[in-house]
Amino acid sequence: MTVAELVRMLASYPADLRVVVNGYEDGYDDLSPEQISRIRIALNTGKHKWEGRHGDPDDAAPEDAEVVEALLLRRVSN
Repeated sequence: MTVAELVRMLASYPADLRVVVNGYEDGYDDLSPEQISRIRIALNTGKHKWEGRHGDPDDAAPEDAEVVEALLLRRVSN
């Protein structure tokens, strides 16, 4: 998903609708600006079903892995 796609999707919801992320084990947490950041990722490097599809380019990504910038919405439970 791109930022443009996300903006179009979000525009279809009421402006005052609360935005949450899933909690660590259960429940939901509010999303705050501090949880949104721009990062670099290596595409299609996950090898196990418990890993995300993409990975950190510094964590032994294959030499030929495509590295791109992405917008991260980080889940943080207090």
